[in-house]
Amino acid sequence: MKGVILAAGIGKRLRPFTYLFPKPLLRLGDKTIIEHILNWLNANDIKEIFIVINSQGRIIEKVYHDYPGLTFVFSKPLGTAGQLLAVKDKVKETFVIVYCDVITNFSLKEMISFHLKSSSIFTIATLELSLPIRYGVITSTKEGRIKRWDEKPKIKVKVNSGIYVAEPKIFDYIKPNEVYHMNELVNELLKAGLNVFSYNIEGEYYDIGTLEDYINICKIFDKKLGKI
Repeated sequence: MKGVILAAGIGKRLRPFTYLFPKPLLRLGDKTIIEHILNWLNANDIKEIFIVINSQGRIIEKVYHDYPGLTFVFSKPLGTAGQLLAVKDKVKETFVIVYCDVITNFSLKEMISFHLKSSSIFTIATLELSLPIRYGVITSTKEGRIKRWDEKPKIKVKVNSGIYVAEPKIFDYIKPNEVYHMNELVNELLKAGLNVFSYNIEGEYYDIGTLEDYINICKIFDKKLGKI
């Protein structure tokens, strides 16, 4: 099975670091972000991997040009879904999609199995989070009669992890040469009546989305290295 890493964004939220280097080359512990992702994909038997890059990403290509099974494909920064069209002619079967700023260790093999058994066209790896509400939440009847008051409760929600298993048919629903995001693609698939599933993941998960996130996650990975 093939994997696609989406790395054609411009990394605005990690500036000033990304003025010099593309986000995937930033270090976490003793490896770059992209190397953590490649190793995880390989450990889950994804041996043929495409990395979608923009012009700045040519640096990634220079560093990892001899990594086994790796191919670099160029795209303009067209959003999380728009850049996928760069691999349309290269992917003809079920494939995995990963954002270039998420690191995890869950079993991708189990997610792929779930995707295939569900006859899903697009499966989203999701995380379950408990989010605090700052206010007292009032539950009442239509007439306004108070039924209960919950002070600053937490609500459970599923959130997107940036990891997907997909069928090539999704390419038909991506608008070419436009900035097009993954949420827009999913809504088009749902509108067309196609099967889209979520798959809850457990284990370690790190989203290097902002400068603050990156600094905090660096500390976690530095601790894992121990004394050097």
